[in-house]
Amino acid sequence: MKQFIKSFLRKNKFIEALAYILQNNKFLNSSGDGEFDKDVDGMFQYAVSTAKQYKDIYSGNLEYKIVLEIGTGFTRATMLYMIKEYNLKKVYCYDRFNCLHENDKKIIEKFNLTKYLNKLEYISGTNDEISKNIEANSIDYIVSNAVLEHVDDMDLLFTNLNNVLADDGQMYHKVDLRCHNRFKLHGELYFHTFSKKLWNMMGGNIGQPNRKLVCDYLECFNKFNLICEVNKSEEFTSEEMNKAKIYLETNDMFKYIISVVEFRLCKK
Repeated sequence: MKQFIKSFLRKNKFIEALAYILQNNKFLNSSGDGEFDKDVDGMFQYAVSTAKQYKDIYSGNLEYKIVLEIGTGFTRATMLYMIKEYNLKKVYCYDRFNCLHENDKKIIEKFNLTKYLNKLEYISGTNDEISKNIEANSIDYIVSNAVLEHVDDMDLLFTNLNNVLADDGQMYHKVDLRCHNRFKLHGELYFHTFSKKLWNMMGGNIGQPNRKLVCDYLECFNKFNLICEVNKSEEFTSEEMNKAKIYLETNDMFKYIISVVEFRLCKK
């Protein structure tokens, strides 16, 4: 039934827009729905694969390191698994919205992660809460997975991240520049066609995609004197890009071509 309703709403862009406006004003579920498994086993396996990715990207040994996760989402399992497997000293889990799923506690209990909770601190609220709750220059590794594309004020976030990152610390951010199913039936890049005012009406309160492009992220990193390495990127298909040419009012289609990108950052 839920899938039928979603399908119906997305068939007409005006009805879909109205649904997002209602959601944004909390007339509908304000937290939205994830696109991956919500059962205990599925959520845990997703957490494990993410944790292993974070470990593989890190340059050096994670043992006794302090890690900050941005955008914890439904469960703290990713960071608890990292504490268990890589003997981290401490972990901070930060999310603008406290949206831990009811399965979070079930996962922690089922996979014997309870004893690692004393090394984890959960923080929620505005980005300033990061600096308020974490000592300056104390974090060895900052990570996020499909989170930065939901951050409206990148300058505020990176002011706080730069503040807590150690001078020899590292960051890893995987950024998903796709539409996150918003107006996807009309084109993977169609969500770029709305005015900023209307777009904010459809999701300014619920962490919708910010529609920033790779060039925008690079500009932000440079502003904060961060050395950036593009670890890996994926592109939209030529078929999708040809479709986008019809509805995007731009002479520079190339800047839209990246669909998923991974950034590795450190201080200069």
